[in-house]
Amino acid sequence: MANMNWTIVSPLRDRLAESPLWHAAENALYWTDWYGPTLHRKLWGQDKVESWTIPGETVLGSFVFARRGRVLLAVDSGLVMFDPATGATTPFANPDGGRDGMVYNDGKLDRFGRLWVGTYELTEQDPRGILYCVTADGAATIGDSGFPSCNGPAFSPDGRILYFSDSVGRRILAYDVSPDTRRLGNRRVFASFGPEDGLPDGLTVDAEGGVWCALYGGARVLRFTQGGTLDASFALPCPVTASVGFGGPDMNMLFVATGWSAGVGTAAESRDDGGAVFALETRYQGIPEPVFAV
Repeated sequence: MANMNWTIVSPLRDRLAESPLWHAAENALYWTDWYGPTLHRKLWGQDKVESWTIPGETVLGSFVFARRGRVLLAVDSGLVMFDPATGATTPFANPDGGRDGMVYNDGKLDRFGRLWVGTYELTEQDPRGILYCVTADGAATIGDSGFPSCNGPAFSPDGRILYFSDSVGRRILAYDVSPDTRRLGNRRVFASFGPEDGLPDGLTVDAEGGVWCALYGGARVLRFTQGGTLDASFALPCPVTASVGFGGPDMNMLFVATGWSAGVGTAAESRDDGGAVFALETRYQGIPEPVFAV
C-alpha cells in the first residue's frame, strides 16, 4: 500500500466531509459537512465553492440529486427538498418518524430511481438503525434493520446488487435487488474487517463492478472485485476517511471525503489534512448518479 499523488479539491476543512457526488449535467462536485450541516458545490475548473448551511438542523446525513436543480437532503427533520437557487426547503418524507436518538445517515439512489437511506443511532451501540427504500411518491418500506449505523449504500452496474456497510459490525453486506419489488433478498457478507482496519463507511461502485470502500479510521480506500476479493488499497494522509465517489468530466476522478482527527476541536488542531476532500485520477470510471424523479 503506497501513498498516492492526491490533490485537495478546495481549502475547506469540514469537521466531517461526506457524500462526494458528481452532478454530470452541472459539471460539478457536491459534498457535505455532516455536522455543518452544510451542502457544498464546486464547479469543475473553478476555485469558488458555494455552500449552504441548512437552518434548524444539526446534521446532514446524505443527499441525492432531484429534478429541476433541486437536492433531496436527509436531515434531522426527515427527507427535505432543497432548492439551491432560493435556499428554500420543503418537507418530503420522514419514514423514521423522529425516533429519539436516531438521525439519518448515508443514502443513494439505485439504478431504478429509488432512494435507499439508512439511519444512525447516536451512541453507535444500540442496533436500532434501519435501511429504508423510498420511492418518488414518498412511500417508504424497510429494506433491512438491526444496525447501530447504516452506511454505504452502493449498487452494481446493472443495479441488481445493493452493497451496504454495517460499520459497527465491521462488514460489507450484499443483497439482491429487483426493479419489481422493494424487498431485499439473499443477504450475505461481501467483506469483513478487523479492528486494525478501521470501520467500513462510504461505498461506491465503478463501471467494471469493483466495489470501493472508505475505511473510517483506517486512512485508506479499498477496491474489491465483484467476487469480494481485495484488489487494491489506496492510502491517504489522514485517518478519518469517510466516503468515496467518482466524478470529473471523464468520470475517472476518485474523490474521498475525510474528517478531522479524533479528539480535536478545530481543523487547525488535526495536524493533518483531515476534513478535506481529496481527488485522484485513476484508470477506473465511475457511473453517473441517477436523478430522483420527484
